[in-house]
Amino acid sequence: MLDARGDLRAALAMLATATLFTALVWADPTHPQNLAPIDTWWHDLVVAPGSLGHAIARGLGVLGGDAVSFAVRAVVASWLAVRRRWRDLAIWVGASLVADLLVAGLKGEVGRLRPDGSDLRSFPSGHAKYAGQIGVGVALLVAPVTRHRSALWGAAVGWIALMAWSRTALDVHHLSDTIAGALIGAGIMLGVWGLAYGRVASPAEPGADSPP
Repeated sequence: MLDARGDLRAALAMLATATLFTALVWADPTHPQNLAPIDTWWHDLVVAPGSLGHAIARGLGVLGGDAVSFAVRAVVASWLAVRRRWRDLAIWVGASLVADLLVAGLKGEVGRLRPDGSDLRSFPSGHAKYAGQIGVGVALLVAPVTRHRSALWGAAVGWIALMAWSRTALDVHHLSDTIAGALIGAGIMLGVWGLAYGRVASPAEPGADSPP
């Protein structure tokens, strides 16, 4: 059984933290209180143009971008539809759309300059949002039918962290941008799942529309 109350508590904690980050950055996009020193320290630590890490980060930027992320979400949605897992499909699509709209809106309203100076849409990170929603969403769908839940969740967290690192290594996001984006994507996905299911388990049969 999955504890939906635990899912909701975790989601609320994630979204509360993302809200705090948003308030701090929105109040002062150039030097947000308490975040700017950490962002600067991290920037100096990871940004190394021309390095192997930079090349890896460029590849991750493609994998975590709009085209690939939309394709992954479409494949998962199609699979859920074929299996007639309508509730899971609604969660997957609904949570993704809510996070997409929220992040797009914040990018336009907050107006934080990217570290490389390219535009004013740095906060929050869309790539990190995709990583959070896809990583957590896939883990929620797969965890009830595998014995390797720790490895599954570890892989999800690792993917999110790797994407956050790559965006900062490319100097297109501050660390706080990526943390907020990941928390929004993951928090909304986890929260919608918890609200939809209560205490649940994954469908006993692949075509069932009931929690395990």
